[in-house]
Amino acid sequence: MNISPENLVLIVLISSRHVTATVAALHAEHGDKVVAHKSIDCQWYDLSNRGRLEILADVVRLASDSAGIEPWSVYLSCNDTSLASRIAVGWASPGEEMPLTEIERAWALRRAREQATGADREVVDVLPVQWTVRGRDGEHEVDDPIGSHGNHLTCQALLLTARRGFRDELTQLARGIGLDLDGIIPQPLALYRGMSGKLRSRGSSLVIDFGARHTSFLVRRKDKLMHVETFGFGGDHLTTRISEGLGLEAEQAEALKRDVDIGQTALASDGFQGQQFIWTDIQERHALLAPATRICAEAIAAFFKERARDLRDHGYLAQQGQIHLVGRASSLGGLSLHLREIFDLPVMLGTGDKNRHPGDELDGLLTTGLVCSAADHRRAHLASHAGSLSKRASGVWSWLTHALT
Repeated sequence: MNISPENLVLIVLISSRHVTATVAALHAEHGDKVVAHKSIDCQWYDLSNRGRLEILADVVRLASDSAGIEPWSVYLSCNDTSLASRIAVGWASPGEEMPLTEIERAWALRRAREQATGADREVVDVLPVQWTVRGRDGEHEVDDPIGSHGNHLTCQALLLTARRGFRDELTQLARGIGLDLDGIIPQPLALYRGMSGKLRSRGSSLVIDFGARHTSFLVRRKDKLMHVETFGFGGDHLTTRISEGLGLEAEQAEALKRDVDIGQTALASDGFQGQQFIWTDIQERHALLAPATRICAEAIAAFFKERARDLRDHGYLAQQGQIHLVGRASSLGGLSLHLREIFDLPVMLGTGDKNRHPGDELDGLLTTGLVCSAADHRRAHLASHAGSLSKRASGVWSWLTHALT
């Protein structure tokens, strides 16, 4: 199967513990396929700028050599504490009833994207949530407006925004290893794309990605993504609190955290009322386990209680629904029990696959979502540049000099 260069994408995912590079081949009939996937473990936030560029260059080289290609550009994906979403509305009005085309669709999305975000924020991505077509027979919702007959198109879209300068930072990372930036794929959106097909279509779903440094919340209702937000809280913060609270080295605190089970602490409406530990057993295992458990339980309760209140106040939490818990820190003992009591919703680890650990399952979900997102982005740009593509011999649209066979 011959794959033309423009149908090959390189995606780099940056996380706190490792950096991965994926080369995927896009094919309309055979489906998109991962050709190469390489990973390098590192402490990303502890690296200097030079160290980060070296890691990026190394992982790109490993994946590119494995796939037999030479990259010219890259999609970058990461998380950030400034990522948040809001609903915006865009429209297109051709003036008379006619079959709507890609032009009207693009105009409506563009108007939604250009909604004011404030001087300190910038739009990272825009996802259409609802399309409404108005014509002689009234208004009706459609999955895709192209081909529908109408004289007015309205798009309700989810704008994902971040702190101003976020895009420039990623652009500089790509340029630092000699590549053009094809686009940015926010990690929460990649996760959503990877697991959206595994979420139940009825009711609402709350996906909580509890990672090492970030915790992301994604709310889906009636098959539509309604809310995305990321916070600077994760497993590393629990380690730091244990270290500071008990006077331990970071390595000792991390090892102790792995033995913690916050399910042994009772969660009451007015705080934690006493301890329900079997003291003799705990003292035999580790004298510091009880206070470490209390530190983690109190931090978890404070953070997630505030998030639950905020989600309820904004109408994102329904009385019926389900929580899907994923992420590196989701293996903390007793966490599911606490989340169930705080949010008053049943909790499922990952997608419910009993044969996979939710932390390990996250890698596959992210890879799937990244490839889907990059494929959609590349196909959209190829379609919009179809007229000029054949005239360009190099640059973003011919970023691979060796076609894959």
